[in-house]
Formats: sequence, C-alpha cells, structure tokens
Amino acid sequence: MAVVRATLVPRLRCPSCHGSSTLTVDVAREDEREIREGALRCSACGATAAVERGVAHLLRDAPEHVAREAAGLERFAELMRADGWDRERILRLPDLEDGYWYTQATSFRHLLSQVELPDGARILDVGSNTCWASAALAERGHEVIALDIALTEMQGLHTADWWFEDRGVLFDRILGSMTDIPLADGSLDAVLCCEVLHHNDADELPRALSEIARVLKPGGQLLAINETLRTVRDRVGNHAAETGADAFDGYEHAYYAWEYLGHAQDAGLAVRVLEPAYRPFFGERGFTIPPGSSSKGALKMALRYVAQRRRELRSVALAWTSTVTPRSSLGFVGTKGEPPSAVGRAAATARRTLAAGARRR
Repeated sequence: MAVVRATLVPRLRCPSCHGSSTLTVDVAREDEREIREGALRCSACGATAAVERGVAHLLRDAPEHVAREAAGLERFAELMRADGWDRERILRLPDLEDGYWYTQATSFRHLLSQVELPDGARILDVGSNTCWASAALAERGHEVIALDIALTEMQGLHTADWWFEDRGVLFDRILGSMTDIPLADGSLDAVLCCEVLHHNDADELPRALSEIARVLKPGGQLLAINETLRTVRDRVGNHAAETGADAFDGYEHAYYAWEYLGHAQDAGLAVRVLEPAYRPFFGERGFTIPPGSSSKGALKMALRYVAQRRRELRSVALAWTSTVTPRSSLGFVGTKGEPPSAVGRAAATARRTLAAGARRR
C-alpha cells in the first residue's frame, strides 16, 4: 500500500486549476510501505507537485501568514526539543499528565462516543500537527488523510513516520490549506478539526467551512473539538499572547459560538453542539461525597448530580458554558445536508450582522 496510491489519487483536486481526477503520479522512489519520492502532474493544466517523504505538496498561493505560521511551527519544535520533548513523548500523545492534553484526550474520546462512523471511513484530519489523531483514527481501521501547512518533525507532517514505525499504521499526508482543500467534491465521510478552525481570520473561517462541506459526502460529518471561544465574560477569547503562541506567529483568533455554528450552517451543515466532557459538570456522573465535606459542599454535589441527570438542565448548562463562561472552548458535529432555506439564509444574514457588531465592540 502506498501513501500516494490508487485510492487517493482519483480523489485529489489540482490546487492550480481545481480539476478533479486530473492528477497522476510518477514514482521516483518507493519502499515496502509507500511512495517516498515522486511527482504529481495535472493532465488538465500541466501543473506539477512534488511527493517528498511520502507527502504530497499541494499547497498553492497560500497567504503570507500561512508561511509565517509554518516557520513558527519549526521554531516551536526546536523549543520543544530544548524542553525535553522527544519521539517517545510524542508517541504517548494525547495521554500525558498535562491539563492541555487531558482536554484533548477527553474531548477526542467523547467525540468518538457521540458519532457513528462507517467501517473504514475516509477521514481528513485538518491541521494534523503531531499526527496523533490521524494515527488514532488509522488504528481504528479508518482511511485517514492528514492535512497540514507544516512538515517539520514534532510539529508537522513528517512526524507521521514515527507513528508508522511505532504503531504499524499508515495514512496519507498532504501539505495543503483548509481554505483550499486539494480533494474532490464529496470524497470524504468525515473531517476532523481539533483546535484548528480558529486559525482562520474572519474572512477565511466561512471559506474553510464551505471547503469542508464541499469535500464531504451527503450525510458526511464535520467533527470539531476545542475551538477557541469568545463569551460574554471573555470577549477576548484569544489568549495567544499569554500562552506564547504570538511569539511563534500562531495565526490564532477567537469567535463566538454562534459565529462558528452560523458559518457551518451557511455551508450546508446541520450542527449539534457537543458537551465539553473535560469540565466536571459534563464528566463522570457518579455521586460520591468525599469524607470531610461540609454540609454546604455535600448539598452542592447533590444538586449537581440531580442536574446532571436531567436533559433540560444539561442543555441549559451547555448553553451557559458556550456563551457566558470564560476560558471555554466549543465542540460540535456538523452533518452535510440540504442547502439552507430562505428562512435559514435570512437568519444567517442576521447572525453575520450581529457578529460584525460584536467584533467592532
């Protein structure tokens, strides 16, 4: 089985002329696992693209900020190595004793428990970064494509080799952008976006969601988790300066929940918000009162337990968390369906007006 293989090439879209099923591959070197070096050629426009280390280089005409962010990821990988990160630690992802990675692992497992994917589903992992999610999905028997703007080991697509050698899995890799996905219309069962949609500015976000809807089959699903949120009590939402992402040219933004969901609906996706399983209220529902708890503390735990078991109260808590609570993130599933109705289009216009006013404030 080769990474640039017969099952992938017909689903590629030329990044230059956007022709579908027009690319062919010339193999220069391959091993027992994959095509390592070669070239893709478009029969319609004559454009060529390299295949290097098994990665199809299909990033074209990207904005300047994409190049800066990719370079920043290379610098960040160097910092990680200086801080003690190595191959073995990467291969333990997402199961690290760390608050950030606890959130990633918990959200990912909760997501998979909430959706039904067909056996051998074709899944695009957008912004795959360390490729941990691509590897996890491939281990479950799915046909995975990792898409990213960076190549560097530890923060880009070349990290995939580590997973191949350690786990015995295989998945395709494409250097490309989520605002111009080099895949044919209706070619995927699902698209995973783990903390990546907020790397689009206000003009790019709707474009990225439209691209995701385009490559999904009817009934296909966008699986989005841990997107940065602005809320009533946190109107900044983007804390890149505090986390140090600014120093590495991380192109990060924050949006209100209704902006993500509204743009997804505009793209033709029916959306369902996921509970943030990493937050205590939405996590384990067992009822125990630790020894030494005060009467007030025991009462609060009892009330929370009662609330957890009532669907209406869970919905209220979810709405509050997504719109009011500071330092929140958003997860949702968007299912590709029919284009929006006239009423839906009018509602979308109202949402855009509301969002523009919120940004000005």
